[in-house]
Amino acid sequence: MRRSWMVATVLVAGVGAVPAQAAAAEPATRFGVIATTQGRAKDDAATYQALYEEQRTRYGGPIGIRLFSAGRLPLPGDGTMPGTLLTWAAATHPDEAITLSHKTRDEARLPALLDWARDHRVRLSLIYFHEVQDNWFKHRDARADPAVYLDIYRSYRRIIQAHRARSLITLEKNLMWYWQHYNAAKLGGDWRAFVEKKNDPADVVSWDTYAFPGMPTALGRYATPDEFFRYPRDVWRETGRPWAIGEIGSTVQDGVGPGAEKAWDPDGAKFVAWVRAMTAAASKPAGIGPAYQGVPAARFMKWWAGHDRNGSDQSLDQVPAAVAAYRGSVAAARL
Repeated sequence: MRRSWMVATVLVAGVGAVPAQAAAAEPATRFGVIATTQGRAKDDAATYQALYEEQRTRYGGPIGIRLFSAGRLPLPGDGTMPGTLLTWAAATHPDEAITLSHKTRDEARLPALLDWARDHRVRLSLIYFHEVQDNWFKHRDARADPAVYLDIYRSYRRIIQAHRARSLITLEKNLMWYWQHYNAAKLGGDWRAFVEKKNDPADVVSWDTYAFPGMPTALGRYATPDEFFRYPRDVWRETGRPWAIGEIGSTVQDGVGPGAEKAWDPDGAKFVAWVRAMTAAASKPAGIGPAYQGVPAARFMKWWAGHDRNGSDQSLDQVPAAVAAYRGSVAAARL
């Protein structure tokens, strides 16, 4: 999801053979919820904390903590909003895994962040330049150049592997489903520009998979699991990298509010069915169809719990039955 400053957390014929790893050996999918200060919420640490606590209560326990920096890696106590939230998270919610994104190369601060994770026994997932395709192929941000991006991940992997906190750290790449589905063929930015075919340094490749306003109406339905998961499936088949859903959400098409263009789901029943279908497919991809046989479960799925920057609600909160359906998944396998 596009943002300026905010804090938050399948096979076509002809693709190569399935990698050797067995799906049965993969960990179960962990389901989480992303508290966010994007949209209508005030963007400060206190508001984020309040929104997180609200969602944690709603889902009955750990949901994951997602922090975002538009620049360098934040450090606890550095005066930045994510730095403040790192300190808060370790002190008040040591059971949580923290996903931390940033957009400026920062080997200098990485060892200090790893020291902190080791000292506080904090589980961290680190992302450099989340949703990277748009930033290079549309905006030509030099920090998102594929050659630069790949080199940074190799460098970060070397630092992590040499550190005593390495068992607590996940190195995550994050790609944009919308760009891949609608823009890659004509504008560039295919996922293969950002994921190495052999020995990619990332532990997992996650995808942000929003049914943005206009998409459900144009389709006359919510997206199918195959439409959303075919790209992570192909990443796994071609590179062996585990897959995950870093962000997912949709506006309910009830004809009311921003992004709701047509009232074909006024009671949210189709939305609830979609939530159930997506969570089931993430945890058991073989159920999508024959093209997914052998594909391991997603490492995690994180539902966006709020409004986007245009004020369109993307959360499960739009329909109480959707919250109830997802709550069971969160409780079964926590982040």
